[in-house]
Amino acid sequence: MPSFFDFTCLVGPASALALAAIYTTAAVFSGLSGFGFSAIGCLSLMVLPPQLGIAVLMALSLLTQAFSLGSLWRELRRHAGPWHRRDGVLPYLAGGTVGMPIGLQVLAAADAAELTAGLGALLVAYAAWCLFKPAALRLSERSPSPGCSFIVGAAGGIVGGFSAFPGSAMLVWNSLHGIGKHQGRALTQPFILWMQLVGLAALALARPQLFSHSFWMILVAAAPAALLGNLAGVAIYRRTGDVGYRKITLAALGVAGLGLLFKAVLTR
Repeated sequence: MPSFFDFTCLVGPASALALAAIYTTAAVFSGLSGFGFSAIGCLSLMVLPPQLGIAVLMALSLLTQAFSLGSLWRELRRHAGPWHRRDGVLPYLAGGTVGMPIGLQVLAAADAAELTAGLGALLVAYAAWCLFKPAALRLSERSPSPGCSFIVGAAGGIVGGFSAFPGSAMLVWNSLHGIGKHQGRALTQPFILWMQLVGLAALALARPQLFSHSFWMILVAAAPAALLGNLAGVAIYRRTGDVGYRKITLAALGVAGLGLLFKAVLTR
């Protein structure tokens, strides 16, 4: 009988190595940019059954988000503004919590693959435009009002409900306002973490059969590599400046958009 940590009974040795490489790369990407684990991790759907693969992706993404937030907690706390009740992360969290059920309803009623592909195309186009025309799209650098933050959070919740990428709206919003790397991450990381927690809880309630022995075997086996990759990504993040981080974020948004396009094809 195979041990709990040996999931080669589910996939072959070559596929197990491929999964380890995919999850580690996705974790480095997430640790560096603060988002996008699923954009790279969706390659695992070529190896695992879609339903099992998506459940594992959500769990590993949540784990790496929590780990990187914990690693950066001291640095992010220095930027007190994002944690204030009025101009901080709370309006985004409230909006996202309201928007997530709407996104799940959209997922149930519409063609999720087409919606996800459309979002992916928009992100690729936006990232490319901003990288080549960095001054063309820029709003006021003043902190947005709580009402605007709530709306952006709700948009992220809706998008997260059907695409599993809740941070997209907030990342674009931060880029348009020229928000710096620490402040931007202090806003987006808790938001994405909360949305992933809500989404995973909703999935567990709606489809508990996905969290089978196979799910736990893969999660436990993949977690160490994912956490090490995330730690490496956070180390790179600490070495980047504001300008470099903005370019990395835009490039990561483009890669995430490509990942969503690929995911839409795989889940059809």
